[in-house]
Amino acid sequence: MLCVHTALFAQVQIPLQPPRPQKTSPNQLQVPKTQKADLRFDLPGVMLPQARFLLDRTVYQTIDFVDERHLLVTSPVKELLPRIVDDPETDEDRVVKAQLIELPSGTVVGETKWRLHDGWRYLWRLGRGQFLLRIRGRLSTFSPLEALKVDRPFVDNELLIAEGAFKGIGISPDGTFLQIEMQEQADPLKGDPGKLKQRLKTKAIFAEQVEKNGSIVYRVRGDADFAGAASVPMLSAGLLDLVREDSQHWGFEWKPYGSGQVVDLAGLETSCPPVAAFVSGFEFIGLGCRGDVAHSEIGAFDLEGKALWLMVLAGESNSPAMKTAAQAGRFAYSRLLTIMGSGPSSNTPETVQGQEIQVYQTSSGRPLAKILAVPPQQAGLNFDLSPDGSRLAVAEGRTIEIFNLPQPTAQEKKELQHSLTVAPRPGEARIHLTGGDGDR
Repeated sequence: MLCVHTALFAQVQIPLQPPRPQKTSPNQLQVPKTQKADLRFDLPGVMLPQARFLLDRTVYQTIDFVDERHLLVTSPVKELLPRIVDDPETDEDRVVKAQLIELPSGTVVGETKWRLHDGWRYLWRLGRGQFLLRIRGRLSTFSPLEALKVDRPFVDNELLIAEGAFKGIGISPDGTFLQIEMQEQADPLKGDPGKLKQRLKTKAIFAEQVEKNGSIVYRVRGDADFAGAASVPMLSAGLLDLVREDSQHWGFEWKPYGSGQVVDLAGLETSCPPVAAFVSGFEFIGLGCRGDVAHSEIGAFDLEGKALWLMVLAGESNSPAMKTAAQAGRFAYSRLLTIMGSGPSSNTPETVQGQEIQVYQTSSGRPLAKILAVPPQQAGLNFDLSPDGSRLAVAEGRTIEIFNLPQPTAQEKKELQHSLTVAPRPGEARIHLTGGDGDR
């Protein structure tokens, strides 16, 4: 899922498969040193704010592969904003420039500007070459390469107008399953807004991208009535549920929608609740903590109940983020390296030592690259993997860097083919979740 699911784990025990010979200990996994970019170019007119502003939750810059030969980069621009009549006092208006870039030349083949009204995330990559755009309470989709044929790469189609405020948006690794969570708007005429907000209802809808008569459409698959529905690890066929066995042991269950059989998966021994994120239609990643060190462990699991690998990460960190190349069996993991005891709310240029981005082969855990992004960005949307998993792109202000990644081994190709073959097929059953208890 594009909405990254994170949590603090503690010591993790992998009870099912024995480690491969080269991985007798998670500490023995060697991550390659920071490497030099294979392609580098600058974008004119881009200027990020001061470093201290990049370390709050505001999204300042994004980068996404549209396909193997095109990037979509968004960055802030400074310009005067015309006044909007009756604009809410809580708005924090700003302008970002979206640029469609051709590789390897770095040529900008299309661009537009969007006026945003808050600091929250505004762009998600979907399947079939589409993107999801959020401006305030409006969601729309656009297909930059398809529309580029008629010289209108950013023309969009309205998908949804929220009745209140968006609370979360989750996207499956293949970009075809959407979780959209909304909270009803407070009515100040009914009483104290502060007290009223505690009683506001939350609802979510689940939608799926499908092709129909040669066009891309979105059908509603179901709904939910509890807060946090956008953060549940979900695919088109089912969801991943967390089961607390006791204070130190947690398990995962795969729950197909409808009447499918629940599957018990590998569990974790941890002192704090784990959360998982799908990185493909068959595999998911668990993040954890060792003792009281947050985000110090990362492991991969699959829907056949196998624990694939576990790696211990050095140092203190926070603000984890992931991007996936599901069809290539790879994912990139970003974290902010911090001094002892520093949490996301207290990030400053003095407490954050850098933004580390590592790329892994999902099935084997083989580290493929390690990059230090400058300047570090807490939002963690300044990097992406190409759909074929062969390249990593990192946006560092006006500079874009492209890194070529190693080819998969023969064994990894075999494992990828297995995961693509046995992954659950897209579902058809109606979805209804209540109270966060996994009811379907």
